[in-house]
Amino acid sequence: MKKIYILFFWLFTNLIHATGGYDNGSAVGKGNLQLDFTWNPGDVIDYGQSYITWNYGLTDTLAFHGYGSHEAKGTNQIYYGLKYTFLQNDSWDLSTAIGFRNREGETHIYAPQLLYTYKLPNDYDIGGSILDVYDITDSENLGVTFDIAFRIPFKLSFLQNHVESTKLALGAFRNASGKTYPTYSIDVKF
Repeated sequence: MKKIYILFFWLFTNLIHATGGYDNGSAVGKGNLQLDFTWNPGDVIDYGQSYITWNYGLTDTLAFHGYGSHEAKGTNQIYYGLKYTFLQNDSWDLSTAIGFRNREGETHIYAPQLLYTYKLPNDYDIGGSILDVYDITDSENLGVTFDIAFRIPFKLSFLQNHVESTKLALGAFRNASGKTYPTYSIDVKF
């Protein structure tokens, strides 16, 4: 139990250093839209980025997903792809995806991808992804990335009539270079 408290303390004290929010394995459902927001105001964190991640349900298990971001160092990037949820039960949601990222004049493919959500009581969950990044432009495998987040449900009364759910995600991201960063996002499902 002490390790859990240490993890939460580390996450909360590092929120001001956070980078971006990421995807998870849960399907959003046909016609539903989920947006996840991360903000690095004024690029105050030199390795941080402002981020928006989207999932739009084309069917109950297939979604158009992606993100757009602005890194503090000035780089903009966009990722877009398809996500298929192949397992949904009371404990787990698992998905796979394929997509393309455009960054600094290069195109990268994210494949294979495994996205996961482990469901906890009272609508809490742990979610994230494991994916391989391949640089199509330079024909080079850039490595594997990992992310994980603990998602905490909360309500915004002024949005209550317009949204299905809202969650605060606190986690960590390990990039293809092996650097690990704390992450956060506000996740809104319409």
